Amino acid sequence: MILLIEPISKNIDMYVPAYPLPVMEIASFVKSNSPETEIEVISVPMDYGLPLSPEGRDHVYDELMRDLSAIKPKGIGISCTAIAQAEETIHLCERIKETGPDIFIFLGGYFPTIYYNDIFSRTSAVDLIVIGEGEVPALKIIKKLEKGEDPRDNGIYNLAWKKNGKVHITEKGVRFDLNKKALLNLGLLRHPGAYDVLPYSFSRGCPYRCNFCMEDYIRPTRKAVPREIIESDLKNLSQQNNARILLVSDALFKSFDLFPLFRSLGIKVNFETRCDIFNPLLIPKIADVCSALALGFESASYGTLKRMNKVKDRAHYQRYLSNTVAIFKEAAKYEIPIMVFMIAGYPGDTEEDLAESLAFAKGLSKDSGSGGHVFKIGECRVYPKTRLYDFAKSSPDTIFDDDGAFGQNIVRQPSESLDFQTILAYMEDIFNLSNNSKKLQLALLDIMPFFRLPPHAFNDNVIPERCFRSKKSNGILDVRSESLSIFKKLLPDLIGKYSRLMSGQRSTRNLPF
Repeated sequence: MILLIEPISKNIDMYVPAYPLPVMEIASFVKSNSPETEIEVISVPMDYGLPLSPEGRDHVYDELMRDLSAIKPKGIGISCTAIAQAEETIHLCERIKETGPDIFIFLGGYFPTIYYNDIFSRTSAVDLIVIGEGEVPALKIIKKLEKGEDPRDNGIYNLAWKKNGKVHITEKGVRFDLNKKALLNLGLLRHPGAYDVLPYSFSRGCPYRCNFCMEDYIRPTRKAVPREIIESDLKNLSQQNNARILLVSDALFKSFDLFPLFRSLGIKVNFETRCDIFNPLLIPKIADVCSALALGFESASYGTLKRMNKVKDRAHYQRYLSNTVAIFKEAAKYEIPIMVFMIAGYPGDTEEDLAESLAFAKGLSKDSGSGGHVFKIGECRVYPKTRLYDFAKSSPDTIFDDDGAFGQNIVRQPSESLDFQTILAYMEDIFNLSNNSKKLQLALLDIMPFFRLPPHAFNDNVIPERCFRSKKSNGILDVRSESLSIFKKLLPDLIGKYSRLMSGQRSTRNLPF
């Protein structure tokens, strides 16, 4: 038996009740190419509960370890796609090795791809790391494990491991051929009907080299999934699961010609787009199928956008702003909820840069409609081995928490004249310009039911026992569809009670592990 696991994320407000797409892609590819392989996908939050405290986490892991002792898997692959999962991934690996020292553990995802050296320096519980796309390497790793062979130093490309104090890296392979992508097999999940959201990638990669983005390190060019595979996949998914909320996972979504297919399947779509790429004239054609639209806006300041490598020159900047306004107005006209992603306190920022973003947000808010909008603004974080990190280190007046790969790395002073308290004040002002309409609330309930809630909100007396696994005192939330539907009915009251805490920095919404 081979297990592929989605770990817990500390960032509870961004939790999405969706099957873990990265490991589903890999597990489905392995099963398609090796039908005899016994493989199962585990989502720790869905299958064991979402812990809200250290005690709850220990209870979840104790239950998982008992299952591992019974299953006795030959290998376990763990996907770590977000920095908020990194420490939990390490903790999980160490618990697994304590339970079964002979279980072969391999990691993949954005974080291990970039920070494999940091992982190997932090723990000896990881046997192998897949660098980049994982389908083909994972299939070869699993084939070796099934034969009782060690997959390290065995001619498999895109791998890293540590031996005798030295990190070894194999040859870099070619990008995965999306013509060979397998159809997603929800039968590999323990509870395929418990997920409310269907995540899907219509393409991989992005050609835009934004300084804060990690996509460039894995897939610097965009490659589309063939249409015939997409059509078969979506039809297959609609038969395997009753969920009809599609969350597009693309770095750059362009597949608007597929909206008639979505319409025929009764699917509602949530997608993110660039402000300078998306054509607002498409909105009337997709409005009946689009349940929410996210704009990767970041800032209204030319200086900030230039430092981010989001705009090339002043002319591009003017198009960027004017197209954002056009998208916002058209979405408001057709009552589509809008999320506007923004970053506050980017290295080099002054208060004037933040004032430009605030003024622009005020202007947008005047055009808001019944669809509502939210300004999802957060403080800037600078992670090692990125272009943003190099830029911040070379800026003499920028001060940030240089915490390493596992840290928060928050920018405390973007420039000599701008302090962190001023940044937080602007974040609050901009967030409070959001229009939390009924339609926006419903859209967020579908895709991010815990959006911006602080962890202590889940201890509120209004939440009944049946929203938890076993009992409330265990501090383990039940995020399966039936239980989550009960919680969603309580959310308007919780938002009203904790609204003053929803504009703070991200760490206020991290689980206290």
